[in-house]
Amino acid sequence: MDSTSDIVFVCCVESGSLESQTIRMIESLRRYSGKFSNTPVIAVMPRFGSPLDQKTRHFFDQYEIEYLVLSSDIGNTRYSWNKFMNKPYAILAANERSNSKAIGWLDSDLLFVDEPDQLSLRADESFLACTVDSNGGTTGLNDPLEPYWLSVCRVLNLDIELLPWVTTEREHDRIRYYFNSGMFVYRRETNFAKQYLENCTKILDAHISSKACGFFFTDQIALGLTAFQLGLPWRPLPYSHNFSVSPQKDKVFYKEESFNDARILHYHGSMWPASWSAFLDCVCNTHPEVGEWLASLGPMKNSAPWQRRLLNKLLKYARSRAESAYSRNCQIV
Repeated sequence: MDSTSDIVFVCCVESGSLESQTIRMIESLRRYSGKFSNTPVIAVMPRFGSPLDQKTRHFFDQYEIEYLVLSSDIGNTRYSWNKFMNKPYAILAANERSNSKAIGWLDSDLLFVDEPDQLSLRADESFLACTVDSNGGTTGLNDPLEPYWLSVCRVLNLDIELLPWVTTEREHDRIRYYFNSGMFVYRRETNFAKQYLENCTKILDAHISSKACGFFFTDQIALGLTAFQLGLPWRPLPYSHNFSVSPQKDKVFYKEESFNDARILHYHGSMWPASWSAFLDCVCNTHPEVGEWLASLGPMKNSAPWQRRLLNKLLKYARSRAESAYSRNCQIV
């Protein structure tokens, strides 16, 4: 890819459910993100898996998406059981293929509903991310996750007391430097991509696990710590740019007044059948054009043929066993 644009977006794609989510995320980007609608996108398959459907490949061609399959010598093989390690591998691969000023990471369960006008780096900025909530973070000394954070900081040779404090958008809690990793932007010329992968790997290599959350939030904890480690000047993204929506069956749990200002919805499982109706009603009432488009598509579904679903199930089983083996060798703190 030879792009000199201000920003290039990167995401992961794999056969099955993630494939369906990635397609919908990209189409919403092309339709509703305003000045970012033509931004180059690199979709990365970072580990071994079933091939994508031919319709997906046609979709990528239609929307000018670069599809990158990482070879086994550079892809996620060492910790391939850990799906969150796909992220740093994909980012590093995209970083090396792009000439853009910035790289923006996109989780596949994002939905663009308006122009995310805060995603452009200013001259004095090198990192943008949103502190959505306190899940995975620590409020300090008496927090259940504080021992895990202390252990992680030791692994990365960081002094936890030097970390800045940030405030969560959802609960307004004061926590140590921590961001949601579903949507972030960094300046490509920094060493962020390489350091982020190195830090995620170091944390896993240390075989430490939290009593409160295991090692589930490794990539998110490493995100802020990497930015701090490199001394990157940063700006917090507003909640509207990573508005987190938990799956619910009853629309009373979706607050329309909160949806009104959203630019990017992090819908998690809300577009799958169980929560679809309540979620769609809320989007229709707050972003009618987006809602009409979603209604024409219906809820998310896994469109992979049975042969690929079977391989995906076998891979999932093998990876779950590898994860269990790793977990048994962890020190719990």
